[in-house]
Amino acid sequence: MKNKFILAILFVFLTVCFASAQQYRIKYSADDKAPLSLENAIRIALENNYNLLLTEQDVVISEQRLKEAKFLYLPEISFNAGATAYNLDSPMILPDNLGLRYIGPSDNHKSKNLFYGIGVSATQYLYTGGRTSSTVSIAQAGLKEAMSRYEAVKYSIVYQVKEAFFEQLFLQRKQVLLEDIIDKMQSYFDSKKLKQWEKIFAKAELSKMNSKLNTLKQEISSSNLRLIAVLNKELNSKFVISGSFEFNPINVDLSKATLWAMEFRPELKSALYKLEMDNLSVKLSLARRYPNILLGVGYDRQGEDNLKDKNIQATLALKLPFGYDYGTQIKQKRAEQRQSNLKRAAIEDSIRTEVLEAYNNLVFWQQEAALRIDTWDNINKEMSALNFNTLDKEDAANLLNYYYELGVSYLEGIKEHMLAVAKLELAVGQDIRE
Repeated sequence: MKNKFILAILFVFLTVCFASAQQYRIKYSADDKAPLSLENAIRIALENNYNLLLTEQDVVISEQRLKEAKFLYLPEISFNAGATAYNLDSPMILPDNLGLRYIGPSDNHKSKNLFYGIGVSATQYLYTGGRTSSTVSIAQAGLKEAMSRYEAVKYSIVYQVKEAFFEQLFLQRKQVLLEDIIDKMQSYFDSKKLKQWEKIFAKAELSKMNSKLNTLKQEISSSNLRLIAVLNKELNSKFVISGSFEFNPINVDLSKATLWAMEFRPELKSALYKLEMDNLSVKLSLARRYPNILLGVGYDRQGEDNLKDKNIQATLALKLPFGYDYGTQIKQKRAEQRQSNLKRAAIEDSIRTEVLEAYNNLVFWQQEAALRIDTWDNINKEMSALNFNTLDKEDAANLLNYYYELGVSYLEGIKEHMLAVAKLELAVGQDIRE
């Protein structure tokens, strides 16, 4: 009953883990003309990422190892059948893999010397000193550890997609801003009657702005390649991304974020499961002090030229394993246990540091982005009330350059805040907006 309860709890745990792991694993539409959203980008990356697929196979391997470990609770059953031709001067016993049957010399020289046998046997371990249960527990902990590594790789991929996606959104809006300023500058110079040297100045200013635009387009092309690499798509893939590029401030408590990280970070879970496996390995080594108690039963029919003889046996045996490496194995496993404990402590310290750095980064960009947005809004109000035709050519060119730099700063503030939220979510191990 206890084993059934443990199996039920493990099944529920695996179901929840796989449901979480598969939240983005939905097939992406093959329509390349449809805008690529952030959610679909994450789905594609999780479907195609090599590291995630490899880690997923580690989970499958661990599942099969757990099944193999549970088979230790079942009896070992063997079936054998054979026909032995012999010419003996003295009795013999067939080898173990041929049935361990006793054959004596035949007195009947008129018939062929053949010996037939068929049988079935079963061996059930009644007591193993905790070796069987510890082996199963190690396999269960190994499966949980593999699931935690899978989650760690998944969260890393999600952040990489967000980083590339937000960069692409930023560059797109930067291009729109720059093209708008070039249009304004072109319109301004077209509306003026310029002298020859003023025309040279206008062309130089427009040339500088167009050069910036060409450089920006190259940045967008490189950013697109980075996004394709993260999605693991073909290099000639073409798609248009679409997503929200807005400043959405959030309230996060540092102590709560740290507690969430201690609870949700898969790296820490993996370290804890590894420590559990080492604890069980020590227990398994200590269990060698205890004997095995096993029950064996067998049914066998045999005879010369027929199966007339019947044998039935049941044996209760006690087996005490002994090895010269008993003491060394215990010391080795305890040293590994100590290593895992130290690694777990180091991971906890590293996670606390990551959360603190991500939190401070978020606080900074939440304040900085709000300031830049407020400045940008005020400047836009002033720009809407400004009559460009009243400015001379140099003032107009300088103003538009300053306006562009301020717009880029405004867009960078939004992008960095979005990345700061994503970094904190990576450090915590879950969405902090939920």
